[in-house]
Amino acid sequence: MSEDQVDLTDRANFKFWTPEVFRFADMDALNHLNNIASAVYCETARADFFVKNLGHDFSAKVNWVLANINISYLAPVHYPNDIEIGTRVKRIGNSSIILQQGLFCGQGCFSTAETILVYANLETGKSTPLTDEVKEIFAKY
Repeated sequence: MSEDQVDLTDRANFKFWTPEVFRFADMDALNHLNNIASAVYCETARADFFVKNLGHDFSAKVNWVLANINISYLAPVHYPNDIEIGTRVKRIGNSSIILQQGLFCGQGCFSTAETILVYANLETGKSTPLTDEVKEIFAKY
């Protein structure tokens, strides 16, 4: 497996973790975790990652914009369950990052995700370069 192909189902490949609870409202008609809940869990973990590592303010005029997200659903998850989301940085660009995530419960990894986020000025709609300080923080993950 190349460095670009990290096994996202292996907990050891993540340094940053966000706990989450499988809410009753997250369940589908088959008593499984609804697929959209995985996307919400990823979003919560991304926000947690930015706040805890950057002290990020989501009301700022320069902010993260979701450009792409791909989620692989690997196994059903049943209610009740505790969820943990591991987050890692795959690539740091000039004004964007690629985050990878693994979603785990007691039975192991049930979903993986890869997200492209662009740092942009929300007033102009233009991308904004990441500072060297931000790049150094992301490089730890």
